[in-house]
Amino acid sequence: MTKYSLKEKQLIFIISQPRSGSTYLQNLLSNNAEVNTCSESWMLLNFANQIKPALVQSKFDNTLAVGAFKEYLGKYPNFNFREAFHDFLLKLYSPMFEGYQFVVDKTPRYWEIASEITTLFPGSKVIVLHRNPIDVAKSMIKTWGFTSFKELNMFRRDLLQGPEKLRSFSIANKDNKNVYNLSYEDLINDTPNEVQKLYNWVGIPYDASVLDTRKNDKYKGGYGDPFQNADVNYKTVKARTDQKGINKDFKDFLNGYANYLGTDIQKEYNGFQNIAIKNTTAFNYFMHLGDVAAESKKRRSIIWLLKKHLYELRFK
Repeated sequence: MTKYSLKEKQLIFIISQPRSGSTYLQNLLSNNAEVNTCSESWMLLNFANQIKPALVQSKFDNTLAVGAFKEYLGKYPNFNFREAFHDFLLKLYSPMFEGYQFVVDKTPRYWEIASEITTLFPGSKVIVLHRNPIDVAKSMIKTWGFTSFKELNMFRRDLLQGPEKLRSFSIANKDNKNVYNLSYEDLINDTPNEVQKLYNWVGIPYDASVLDTRKNDKYKGGYGDPFQNADVNYKTVKARTDQKGINKDFKDFLNGYANYLGTDIQKEYNGFQNIAIKNTTAFNYFMHLGDVAAESKKRRSIIWLLKKHLYELRFK
């Protein structure tokens, strides 16, 4: 162990969909002498094969690799691999811990392994940041200047699975004192109060000065919010992005997306105000694009190819 040994209770995870304000939250939470962080490390996803193997696709047949490794471990029952893996991961976080009391790992796509994180690090703190999924989709389109559904399809899992995974995780952990649910809308509309409550939950002193994040560089880097290295604050950037429009096809997509999300998530956001909740051709086309690997067999179908041709004539 290094002399700066990190305990799991000093490890904080921020989980959300992409474009949910997680970088802004990370900036606010680390703007003090107690908490350190870095630009998104995707640390745990680099070891997804030992955390949630089903997420990993490979050229070498990952299912066989997982089975072979399990057989190896089965031959040595006195070796506690989970404990060794747990300690190894904590060591990887230790360089951030030097001189601080807490370390924040902000990686939105940890929604893919949220339950596994609480199993692997039951003493750690997990902040679940929720944002209206319709606004998440809008932000993706506007921030990256998407002009086609094929571009948006890169975030397919985040859009189609993320909202329900986050909701289900929060429900399952409603009595877990180490899981904190935060609304993006509340964070934006009542920043001082929400940040103070969060600081109290973590156990670090709060002062209103932490709201001025202009000098905090801990969270900056090559991964995360594309505007994080800008010289303007988050709310200024957000206002500029909100002013951008989206085309009719994307508006139709949002209507169909709201319909897809279902009544449980709709209720959480007051029925998705200003959205016509209905089935739409634009959303059906997005669904038809599919995941490349998952759709490989369907592409041999004449019906699938016909639908593909018709959709692409409409949305080329």
